[in-house]
Amino acid sequence: MYIMVGIDLKCFPGIESDMEFAQTLIREKSVFCLPASIFECPNYIRIVITMKKEKIIEACNRIEEFVLDHYSSYDS
Repeated sequence: MYIMVGIDLKCFPGIESDMEFAQTLIREKSVFCLPASIFECPNYIRIVITMKKEKIIEACNRIEEFVLDHYSSYDS
């Protein structure tokens, strides 16, 4: 099982694509995900959720830290 998470790239200055988002998340927080553009679904990441609950919670916490580190709101 997996989930697809949408990314509003306008809110992540310096991150140009879902590929770069996934690579940066892996490098900075050791959370493995796939850029969904490889599944022809750009601006999403795919996260596998078939591990133990504790691992999923840890991954979610790391993803939250990553977003807080990189997120910047924008005016449309």
